[in-house]
Amino acid sequence: MITKKSEYAIRALWELANMTSERTTAAEIAKKQSIPPKYLPQIISELSRAGLINSTRGYGGGLKLSRKASNISLLHIIEAIQGPIRIYECQDGASKCFHLPNCDLRSTYNKAQAALEKVFSESKLSGHKLSNR
Repeated sequence: MITKKSEYAIRALWELANMTSERTTAAEIAKKQSIPPKYLPQIISELSRAGLINSTRGYGGGLKLSRKASNISLLHIIEAIQGPIRIYECQDGASKCFHLPNCDLRSTYNKAQAALEKVFSESKLSGHKLSNR
């Protein structure tokens, strides 16, 4: 499941990818993307730790992408915020499912997982239009 926090992170990075200035502020991103301002500092911190944005303090500072938008996938963003996404708990290897190792559904879950990861990894920040809410 994609969390609201991941959605906010995607919207924040999309805003950075489509801005006309060199840098912007968290407050400006929150305003333009209707993200609650109290959540954005933590999201920015996590995106910065993941190497997706650069944050500079002081005069002339602000936020910007650390690389081209065409090199940032939605999968990068989601995993930076919530870790690996799994459509079913048995895929993380830590499950105590009593049906393993002979589960007939696991191969179907794995195929769906692979398709989901493919879509998100091929979807880059560039080339997408998000509407403000």
